[in-house]
Formats: sequence, structure tokens, C-alpha cells
Amino acid sequence: MDNFNIKRFGQTFRWMLVTNLQTFLAFTAGCAAAVFLLEMLLIAFNCHSDGSNYTPLLHSTITQFFVIFLIIYVFVAISTLFSYYLKKPQREAFLMLPSTNLEKFLAAVIYVTVVWTLAGFLAFAVGDTLRMVVRALVYGNEWVSAIPNVVRGFIPNIVLYDDSHVYSLTYKVMNLFVGYNFIMWIHSLYTLGGTFFRKYAFVATSAVMFFLMIVLSWVINHFGASMFTSQWDGNAYVGEEVGFLAYILAVLLPLLSIFNYWASFHIFKGFQLITNKWTNYDILK
Repeated sequence: MDNFNIKRFGQTFRWMLVTNLQTFLAFTAGCAAAVFLLEMLLIAFNCHSDGSNYTPLLHSTITQFFVIFLIIYVFVAISTLFSYYLKKPQREAFLMLPSTNLEKFLAAVIYVTVVWTLAGFLAFAVGDTLRMVVRALVYGNEWVSAIPNVVRGFIPNIVLYDDSHVYSLTYKVMNLFVGYNFIMWIHSLYTLGGTFFRKYAFVATSAVMFFLMIVLSWVINHFGASMFTSQWDGNAYVGEEVGFLAYILAVLLPLLSIFNYWASFHIFKGFQLITNKWTNYDILK
């Protein structure tokens, strides 16, 4: 079985769904309850006694809080890529599946990326709906959902621009291209961390990413480089301009992402039933 087969891949992916279904449902229900309780607490501590700021509170504080919460949730999910197969019986069952390494690897990556991300949004939607129902029936607040604002928080600003900003076609294309490649690079980095580390993958990978962001910030400040800048004619706003750093990142980020995915798959191909306590790959061999 050297070639990729879509049918085997589908069977492997379905196996992952079935074997992790109980954990998936329990985790989603727990997150929904946590979202409900967190929203109720945020409202209780920040809402005026007459409820006059209830809707603005949902559109600002709660929206921002849960956008950050969901982003961290996705990063944690990706970094736990193979955490369900740390023990020998689970790892043996997974590695002995009648499918290629590529099929197993892609099934795991898509599972944590798509299924667990959808679970996060589903949990937020359920928890937010429960909050909306309780606040409306018990406290008489309006039926206002935070879901549309949270979804809008994940849409790039360039898509939601207004007439006060003048965007050229080059700026629009580069902004979206660099932005989405940043997302892909971060995904590839957490995929690599989740594949390499057996323990504390999220913490270790986040530390690496934080360090790289510091380096990027230093480069921007030290060399006066910029990705995107606003142009002014005196006090009059003219438009946005694409900096040379954006063009560099437009080439560099896809290459780094490809390397991270390649390295992740290379590490996965070397998985053994018994490995190092902290990593899935012996860097000294």
C-alpha cells in the first residue's frame, strides 16, 4: 500500500470519528457549559443593573473574549494531534490500521483541524444560545446572540472595509494572501509541534511562535520594514500601501509551511510503539 487511496483514507477518517466519538461529545458538551457559565459571569460582573449596556456588552467585551478563546482552543486542538495515541494499546491500534502513513497522517490532521474546530464553534453556539434563552426568560433581556459578531471577528478586515478606507487591488490581494498564509504557517507550526512533542506540545510550540514573533517585530523596528502602511497627504488619508516585507513573507511563509508539514509527516513515519518520554522522534538517531 504505497499509493494514496481515497476510499482507505475515508475508512481511516471514519475510524477516528467512531473511536473518539464519546470523547468528542463529552468535550463539546463540557465546552458548551463552560461558554454558558463564562458568558453569564461576564454579564453579571459587567452589565448595569438596569441592563442598559447588555447589547453593547455582547458586541464588544464578550465577542472579543470568545474570539480569543476560540483561537486558543483551535491551537490547543491542533497541538494535541496525536495525544490520543500516547499509550501503547491506542497507538498500536492506530499504527496497525490497513492504510498508508499518508492516509493516517492526513486523517489525523483533518480530524483535529476540521472536526475539533467545528466542535469549538458548535460548543460556543450552544452555550451562547443557552445564555440568550436564560437572560431573556429570567432577566427580560433582549434576544441578542453573540454568534454573528464572533463569526465576523474571524473575517479579515479587508473583506469588511468601509468607504473611509481606500484599498487598491494590489493591497487587497496581498493583504488576504499574506494573512491566510500566516494562518497556514501557524497551523503547520502547531501540527509540527503536535507531531514532535508528546507532552506540553501547545506550551512548547507557543513559546517557539512567540519567539519568532519577537524576531519579526525586531526586524520591522530595526530595519524600518513594514508589511502594510497607511498613506497620508498632510492630514488627509490617501490609502494603504504594500511594504516590501509583505512580498518577502508572501514567498517565505508558504515555503516554511511546506517544510513544517513535510517535517511533521517525516516524524510521523518514524512513530514507534515505545518512544522517548517527551518526544515522538529521536533527534540523535
